[in-house]
Amino acid sequence: MAGIQDVLAVLEAAGFEQLPKPLTVVGTEFDFEAAARGTNTSHDLVLIATDLVPSRRLQRLVAGLARSLDLASSRRPVSLVLLGGIAAAERIELERYARILPIASASPDITEIEEAIAVLLPLRLPNADLVHGSDPANEVMAVLGLSKDTSEHITLVNAAADGPDAVREMLRRYANAGAGWSDQVEDEDDE
Repeated sequence: MAGIQDVLAVLEAAGFEQLPKPLTVVGTEFDFEAAARGTNTSHDLVLIATDLVPSRRLQRLVAGLARSLDLASSRRPVSLVLLGGIAAAERIELERYARILPIASASPDITEIEEAIAVLLPLRLPNADLVHGSDPANEVMAVLGLSKDTSEHITLVNAAADGPDAVREMLRRYANAGAGWSDQVEDEDDE
C-alpha cells in the first residue's frame, strides 16, 4: 500500500530502520502491516496500520506486543501510526499501550505524514547563516533612540546582559560620577 510505504520513507529519512515482517519479540510474531525502530537519538518502536485491519485484531496485536515488550524489559516507547479513520472508543483502548498518531487519509501526502508523526522526527532548526539578526544591544539602543557614540549608554545596555544587579551597579557608578562623588569610602579616623 502506497500510504504505508510513504510513512516508512519519511521515517527512514529521519533515521528509522524498517523491521522485517512479521515483527518478532521474545519469540512471538506480530503481524503488523509495517514497523520501524529508531536508530540514533530516537528509541521509538513505530507500528504502522491501516483501517483495513479490524479494530479488535489491532487491539489484540498492540496489547500482546506491549506484554511481550514488558517481558523483554524493553524501554522502547511504542507509537502506532494509523492510516484512515479510527473511532474514539477504539483509540482510547489503543492508547493504553501505545502513542496513537492518526492520519485521517488512507493515502496521505508527505506533508500530512510529517505533521502526524512530527513527534518522532528531529526538529528542523533554521540555518544560523540564514537568520539575519543584529546585535541585541544595538537593537535596544535604536529603540531607545540612543546614539552608538554614547559610551555610557552602551556600557549600561551591555550591563543588562549580566542582569538587574549589574545595571543597578552601573547606574550607581554613573550617578556618582555625575555628582562628582567617589566610590572610595573615607576613613573617619583620618579626620
